[in-house]
Amino acid sequence: MSVEPRDLFDIRISDFFEAAKSGTAGRLRPGRLAEAVLFQRRQAKRRKAAERRGLVVPPILIASLTRRCNLNCAGCYSRALRPSGPEETVSELSDDRFMALFEQAVELGVGSIFLAGDEPLLRRGLVERAARFKGMLLPLFTNGTLIDDGIIDLAAEGSIVPILSIEGEETQTDGRRGPGIHAAALGRMKEMGRRRIMFGASLTITSENADTALDPEFLGSLGGLGISVLFMVEYVPVSEGTDSLIVGDDQRARLNETGRFASLPFPVIVLPGDEEAYGGCLAAGRGFIHLSPEGRIEACPFAPFSDMSAAEHSFEETLSSPMLAAIRERHGELTETKGGCALWNQGGWIASLGLCTGARPDLRVSN
Repeated sequence: MSVEPRDLFDIRISDFFEAAKSGTAGRLRPGRLAEAVLFQRRQAKRRKAAERRGLVVPPILIASLTRRCNLNCAGCYSRALRPSGPEETVSELSDDRFMALFEQAVELGVGSIFLAGDEPLLRRGLVERAARFKGMLLPLFTNGTLIDDGIIDLAAEGSIVPILSIEGEETQTDGRRGPGIHAAALGRMKEMGRRRIMFGASLTITSENADTALDPEFLGSLGGLGISVLFMVEYVPVSEGTDSLIVGDDQRARLNETGRFASLPFPVIVLPGDEEAYGGCLAAGRGFIHLSPEGRIEACPFAPFSDMSAAEHSFEETLSSPMLAAIRERHGELTETKGGCALWNQGGWIASLGLCTGARPDLRVSN
């Protein structure tokens, strides 16, 4: 029996939680993963109910909480796509508005909220409030420098799952993020591993670190730290002059190789992953959607186009925006491309739709 591509994404989310139960994440306090599995099943039913009435609800909401960061990483995609000054922090959504949108998203069937940034822990109060969600696990993508004992305690008892960003070995991480960042991140990982807390790591895969990231010895070292999940994000050349960092064909084939990570004691999530298996791009609500700090609803973190703001509309209203609907109708055109993100690489027609506002005119898009 064939499976609809979008349903396949739901199945793989379910498979992820089953894999987590049998791996290092299974060391969590009793019942936490069981609660998460039940929550995902309930949310999948809610999404199906919404679909029957014509509303496409994504399993994942990626929420960038702030444009601020305490580091200045080389090639930061967020700063390249959305340059900002200190005054822009004034326009960020309030904690209350973020929480209201999160609650609306859960009611509609969103199964997971990824807390991102720049550096989300610069809005610690909001992170602490989001951690109160029951059943849902909220990956918190952080550079790790602001993780203290309080955040570790929160991860032990709440719903957040710290995901610490590294680049591979120490020289690779410090070369991009700054001296001492790698050692600091590993120190926090070791502490969370010692306390049997669910946490993970995230690597941006480039031509320069792919061989390291895919090396069994390196992956084994992450398992030794006790990580519960590993995110591998294929590099998107949003900054001019960085095309050399695009992973090669052989590296991409190894990254997407079925079964490569099967023997590891933690699940591995490759993004964007095998878009062809999902019938095209999963952005614009088919699999995920992006909420910017100012409330702009965007198809993808790497494609800052928007035609509706959640600062002024409900989450449900934004899901029905003309731009998102137009992208979903043509998702089959957005399949595997060089540079990770198909929506970024084939984004010229998005601008040509004439539906979105606020896109920078110097964004590199092609037809």
